[in-house]
Amino acid sequence: MKTLYFEGCGWGGADVSIATIGNCRCRTAFTNEKGEKIYLEIDSGYQYNKKNKKQIDRYWLHVSFCFYITDNEDDCNNSRISLDWQDIKENYDYSFDDILKFVNNILGCSFDEIVVLPSLSGYRVHADNKDYNFMEDYSHNSELIATRKELYETYYKLEKSEGKEFPNFSLWTDEENEMQLHLLRHYNGHNKHWTITINPSYKSWIVEETFLGKYAC
Repeated sequence: MKTLYFEGCGWGGADVSIATIGNCRCRTAFTNEKGEKIYLEIDSGYQYNKKNKKQIDRYWLHVSFCFYITDNEDDCNNSRISLDWQDIKENYDYSFDDILKFVNNILGCSFDEIVVLPSLSGYRVHADNKDYNFMEDYSHNSELIATRKELYETYYKLEKSEGKEFPNFSLWTDEENEMQLHLLRHYNGHNKHWTITINPSYKSWIVEETFLGKYAC
């Protein structure tokens, strides 16, 4: 199975996310069959019911960015891929099947499926120094992702138990060590940072307060 992974970079809880592919905005960097490197960012347009303006009849595919990655400083403008925007709007829905069809038919690929990754998957398209992380280099580990989600739920419930109506901690994966997470919690006048290291069994973890060097902690 040849899979095209997308980074889910919008809010997974949005109405459009729930009604379509799990995220309202997605992006990825990949290589097509010709060896061309491509950056693609997509979201959804809305087609409202003509009689009931509050009812959405269709979510159509909107391509925000689509360009070749050539290491030019301004690939976003200088290496854009020419697309028939009206054809895309009329014939491609914001759905798994139509996004797959778009990528294969228009961008010269042969993927079997697309997968929209959650925020704690560890895949981030944009790297340091205006570089890109290609999805081909991403190693998908569903068991590890499940453990990260469990950690998120743990701290969400902790902050709720402490009286926060809207928990506002930050949890993200380390860019170099996939078994490590960073936790940032906010207090009155200061922040605290912890490094969380997941054990190889994925069943437990070690939490250590560490110096981050930014965000006042």
